[in-house]
Amino acid sequence: MAELPDVALALVDLDGTIYVGTRPLPGAVEAMARLRDLGVMVRFVTNTDSVTPDVLVDRLRGMGIPVTADEVLTPVVLALQLLSELPAPRLLALASPGIRDLLAEFLAAPGEPATHVLVCDPSYGASYEELDAAFHAVRDGAELLATHVGRIARRDDGEHLDTGGFVRLLEYATGTRARVLGKPSPDFFRLALDATGVPPERAVMVGDDLAADVAGAQQVGIRAVLIRTGKASGPHGRPRSTGPGPGAPAAEAGAVRSDTPAARPDTPAVRSDTGAARPDAVIEGLGDLPGLLQ
Repeated sequence: MAELPDVALALVDLDGTIYVGTRPLPGAVEAMARLRDLGVMVRFVTNTDSVTPDVLVDRLRGMGIPVTADEVLTPVVLALQLLSELPAPRLLALASPGIRDLLAEFLAAPGEPATHVLVCDPSYGASYEELDAAFHAVRDGAELLATHVGRIARRDDGEHLDTGGFVRLLEYATGTRARVLGKPSPDFFRLALDATGVPPERAVMVGDDLAADVAGAQQVGIRAVLIRTGKASGPHGRPRSTGPGPGAPAAEAGAVRSDTPAARPDTPAVRSDTGAARPDAVIEGLGDLPGLLQ
């Protein structure tokens, strides 16, 4: 476990790092308090796309972690920013009611052509009719956006289909590659840097996913710490497979298969399209993070 000096900003994943399902992981609450005592800014960066950032704020506060709304960044936050910068976007969103409410000002009216299609978590009960409407919109020229391309979501009762399956379905059917907004998209990490004014060399990303967290952060010059919880908690440190999967198109630059062995200081680096992805440090739990940064 190498030291990481001169860190002003910690980007911390949520599911698999702070908590799994609804259960906080050991040492997570204390670690967040210690980081703030050290004067390190914290931003929670998560691909969670089933609920709004306000729901995540309430969830963290309920676990005893003080947090403000601007400290939680999700792909939907980036989608809102991107859409607000366009002249007249009309959106078709495959998303839960809460996310649709958040995007309400951009939603296309019934029968109105969409300029963009956004694919979010399908667990709210996405229907064939919604997928078919998205298929037609993309075929008619709408840009296909995806919050992320994770294959598997882990909840209290085990593993479930995640957003990536629906994204790949539409990519395959339309012959179109989605623009991925969440991790490992460089735009998502830059959103956190721009919001805080911290240069990448003074930030660190902490997460349980080699592809989304480690490789994604390192693409923009942010140091990355792999935590052996969540996806990286499999036998022999082997992360559970949540990435694009064999034969799937790499919709994000520098993607790394998440079913490759976790990179320890004494193991070979994991290869990506842009080179080797090796964590700058590996920790067993979030409680080890403050000591790493001191």
